[in-house]
Amino acid sequence: MYNFNRKYVFFFLAAISVILTACKKEFLEVEPKGAIVAQDTKDYESLLNTARISASSAISFLGDEVAAQDDYFSGADVYRQRLFEFSSSALLPDQLPELSYLTQNYVFNKIIEEVMQSKGGTEGQKLQIMAEAKAGRALCHLLFVNEFGKPYNEVTAKTDLGVPIIIAADVTKTSYKRATVQEVYDFVIQDLNEAIPNLTKPFAHTGKMSKAAAEAILARTYLYMHKYEQAKVHIDNSFAALSNATRTPALYDYKETLGPDGTWLPAGPDAFGPELMPSASINEDMESIYNVSINSFNINSANTFVTTPQTGALYGVNDFRLQIYSNRELFGDVVFPDGMRRYPRFEAEVGVSLPDMYLMRAELRARMNDLAGAKSDLELLRGKRMPEDEIEVPSVIAASQQNLVLFILQERIREFALKGMRWYDMRRLSTDPVEAYRNSVSYSHKIYDAEGNTVETVTFAPKNLVLKFGKKLLAQHPQLVEND
Repeated sequence: MYNFNRKYVFFFLAAISVILTACKKEFLEVEPKGAIVAQDTKDYESLLNTARISASSAISFLGDEVAAQDDYFSGADVYRQRLFEFSSSALLPDQLPELSYLTQNYVFNKIIEEVMQSKGGTEGQKLQIMAEAKAGRALCHLLFVNEFGKPYNEVTAKTDLGVPIIIAADVTKTSYKRATVQEVYDFVIQDLNEAIPNLTKPFAHTGKMSKAAAEAILARTYLYMHKYEQAKVHIDNSFAALSNATRTPALYDYKETLGPDGTWLPAGPDAFGPELMPSASINEDMESIYNVSINSFNINSANTFVTTPQTGALYGVNDFRLQIYSNRELFGDVVFPDGMRRYPRFEAEVGVSLPDMYLMRAELRARMNDLAGAKSDLELLRGKRMPEDEIEVPSVIAASQQNLVLFILQERIREFALKGMRWYDMRRLSTDPVEAYRNSVSYSHKIYDAEGNTVETVTFAPKNLVLKFGKKLLAQHPQLVEND
């Protein structure tokens, strides 16, 4: 854990108080200019250590692995109902979209602008802080464009609308014009490439940007762009950077953690699932490399959104991951057949984690026809999630590049169901050069009754894989253009 003295705790609380008050008013009015008073290098490091990036909670229930239960749907938050049904006006006229990562982007911009002129630190310390802020800013923009910009398509990226590129900690600026998707991705890549050489501290904490995390974010960026060779280079670099970690990350072995004497304890009848599971928001998740959380649990929607029957069918009956789901409603009786509710951790992880890194590398290896390497990575993860006699990838799958990639994409659903990661996969697969992978996405949401019968099917097109800015935000910033 970080060591903060009283001065820095007060410094952080004062800054956040102003930020939270201000962000209720305007899109990017997160800090009156000059209100954060930092002079020493250690002040900027303390400010950096308080930055926690979050993604929109909306993406946790927008994936095609998610279904809704009719008995609870009408009682869910109206915004979530409208998003699930792909309403053209999900946000009410007085609502702003979730953009909490832009608050952190302001902090990163302020550090980037000022830290090199700060007092007391060495050149190396200042470059490290600058690099962490640049990598954080890159991640904020990657999240931003993957919520409000079109999915990357090399043919159209230079004209498709992305999001504003925000590089100034200056609230006097009121004009925020959307850059193209290509411009945003180029900016993200540039920031990461400039940051990585100066990220010299080894991985030590899930809240601190490290070279391992930045390399993985760069690999993810290239994966979204379908540039697999570049992505493979950087995911390999990420694994290599973990070799000198002072806090060694590790995959949880579910047969142990969820076993009768496991550290998480079995779920049993507890409505909140296995006890002592690590929180995604603090430095106790051994699989996390850089935490980006989603507040995925809403008590009013706890019984509304569950897995589709097709998602449930992807799991073998002995898959240990089934123990982190329930077929019973929260504080009640049985949910519809074949639907599973994820036990609430309250926050889900969509940042850099070992499961994502292994599955990313497996997919990249398969796409580059290294089928043996892909199989090895896949089975390494599966070895921590299911009984020994079910770990091996079937030979008919392992011998075919296309079958293996599709299997890895299914493994991503098994690993990340109801956690928000499927949204990002759906977006990139919607523009995948390989038709079979594009067709692996289901462009529909279904609402079921208590018996498992389909009550309503809502279909949507790839153009719906973007969120809307809403009337209030557009009124505040008229140069923004709404998504279709």
